[in-house]
Amino acid sequence: MTNTILFFSGILAALILGSRLKINIGLVALAFAFVLGTTAGGLSANGVVALFPVTLFFNFFLATFLFGFAGKNGTLKLLAAHLLYACRGVGWMMGLLFFAVTVIVAAMGAGGSAPFFLSPICFGLAMQAGIASILVPLAVWTGSMVGGSVPWTAGYATNIGQLEIYFDAVASKSYVMNFFTFRAVFYTILYVVLFLVFRGWKAKKLETVSLEKPESFNAKQKKTLAIILFTIVMVIVGSLLQTMIKVSWAAQIGRICSFQFLAALGIVMNIYWKTAEYDRVLKEAVPWDTLLMLSLTGMYMALANALGVVTYMSDVLQNQISPALILPGIVLAMSVLSFFVSGGVIIPMMLPLLQIFASASGTSVSMIYCAAQMGLTASSISPFSQGGAAALTGCTDESIRRKLIQQQTILSGVFALVLFLLAILGVFALVE
Repeated sequence: MTNTILFFSGILAALILGSRLKINIGLVALAFAFVLGTTAGGLSANGVVALFPVTLFFNFFLATFLFGFAGKNGTLKLLAAHLLYACRGVGWMMGLLFFAVTVIVAAMGAGGSAPFFLSPICFGLAMQAGIASILVPLAVWTGSMVGGSVPWTAGYATNIGQLEIYFDAVASKSYVMNFFTFRAVFYTILYVVLFLVFRGWKAKKLETVSLEKPESFNAKQKKTLAIILFTIVMVIVGSLLQTMIKVSWAAQIGRICSFQFLAALGIVMNIYWKTAEYDRVLKEAVPWDTLLMLSLTGMYMALANALGVVTYMSDVLQNQISPALILPGIVLAMSVLSFFVSGGVIIPMMLPLLQIFASASGTSVSMIYCAAQMGLTASSISPFSQGGAAALTGCTDESIRRKLIQQQTILSGVFALVLFLLAILGVFALVE
């Protein structure tokens, strides 16, 4: 029990000190990892260093570095403009178009950053067309999560890397794919329902709206786009071969077509073709602060076994809490926590406890993992979270912005409640 208290106290202290002193939370967690690991955990300093999540670090680094070239040379922003221009004349489905374009651009590598450059474009068109302004942040928010649920994005690579600290590669991939599939389906259905609720079809034709023809892709942008498409196609081909053809050569091709290899190859090609300034992409496109936070907190969380936290928590959950309340409780707790703390900080706290929660609730690790992750996303439409704030960046009318802040705050609570009710009804069993 003492070690468990020390373990969670260390997490809390890292969060408070990191926030108050404006120091990367991961660095504070690293200091605590050495103190607890070498005293209560009985590890040597090298033993603590060995906990560093190598897979997580390189997956995140390669994904953000690869797609950073497309962000820095304007490929993704121009792609969004071309997609919107190509679909002019279908005003009744403009709200759906905002969602679809965000999905495509996010899947092309933009991920969670897609709302930052799509929000201004979509808000400008929505104001002219006279559709409900709330559909813009909802479209780019849900669209970025659906588009970010593909296996060649930074989010996929990060989640795989985090899980591989505690589970083997096959199981980790299965848990992430189940969660991403559930997330994509849930938020697609959610946005379509909201489109109908807010009468998104009540709009002018896009051809009557001021929509200038975007400039053509330049040579560097074409090369960047070709590299991204090649990477996506090869990832899909490799996965299909491994799944559908059970022979050695297909398995070998599937291993070669790993995202890590293709991302490294794509980075080299971008550098060789000089599609963007190498130094600028490396310094600005790779979120080093986030990478340190994820990797170093991952080291701290990996101490859970050495400190006996897993064994103690397993005993508590199995003997003192009703199994039926565990999964809905996780959804509710994650939804509440994400109002105050970034999901990137919260989810590492859950990972060493996944097996415990699964055993105590009589469900699977896949269900618990999906429930925790979905709980974190439900309230992220709040304007006080990164996702909700990014979706609002394009709104220049202050009166509309104030109204949207109120609406997004209310909706974040509504979405969390919806997921909580789905958890009670057993919908998460679909990821089994």
